[in-house]
Amino acid sequence: SRVQVVACLAVAGPVQTNNTVYMTNIAGGCTIDGNEIEQCQDGLMALVVRCKLVNDFVGQGYGALDLDLDTEVVELIPGSKAKINELGPIVCVGAGTGLGECFLTKSSLRPELGYECYPSEGGHCDFVPRGPLEVELLNHLKSKFGGENRVSVERVVSGRGLANVYEFLAEKFPERVDKAIHEEFLQAGDQQGRVVGINAGKEGSLTAQAAQIMFSAYGAEVGNASLKFIPTGGMFVTGGLTAKNIGLIQGSDSPFMKAYLDKGRLGNVLQTVPLFAVMTEDIGLRGARVCAEREYGAMK
Repeated sequence: SRVQVVACLAVAGPVQTNNTVYMTNIAGGCTIDGNEIEQCQDGLMALVVRCKLVNDFVGQGYGALDLDLDTEVVELIPGSKAKINELGPIVCVGAGTGLGECFLTKSSLRPELGYECYPSEGGHCDFVPRGPLEVELLNHLKSKFGGENRVSVERVVSGRGLANVYEFLAEKFPERVDKAIHEEFLQAGDQQGRVVGINAGKEGSLTAQAAQIMFSAYGAEVGNASLKFIPTGGMFVTGGLTAKNIGLIQGSDSPFMKAYLDKGRLGNVLQTVPLFAVMTEDIGLRGARVCAEREYGAMK
């Protein structure tokens, strides 16, 4: 019998209802059409009988369903595993190259159907400063990016955002600039955030201060998402910056957790939300596999 392949591609871009996606981050743009892949008869492509396209962060959402909560996550609120409501919504927020967000829901009437994941552009909501220095940062970013009234939170909470924060601090406090680090930063191109991150452990440095500001904003945004969805099924903090910087995220005194819980009258609500930092970076790939398995099951 002929081998048949069911595929799922997790793609960086908005997936249309006709199973296509236009990838705007590629120079000149690029369209991927799942229907054309299914119809292609060239070589091994002829084996593909179903090709589902999902947003790359939707892939992370489905990947969260595949996590081992004993070995692949860190509880950011003690007892989080015991708090999980098997029917509750799940949310993923992850900072890496950009800031991704998605949510998953399950029907209480047909729970056997499992979770369905939905994309979000929450990473492009407004950045809200939480102190005088961050007000100055906001004004700096508005000037840099031409935003008359606002900038997106991704401009702060992401690898590129970390570079933006450092750039602002270096401009405001030139007397504190470490010349060697700054020269490396200027020559790093799209890896500037990595330079800041690698040097964030130097106490009293601008790189350390930039990381504190970024991870505080990260915690605040994850807290905002928790308030909006109350994800009793779990809030999963994913993305490349999470596992690499767990020291700035884990612990009640971390900049992340302080900002996460700083929600005034509703701070206690967030104590009831199961909160996890995901320590593996392959959940997008695993989520694509989960989607492919679901598609295969639906074809039977």
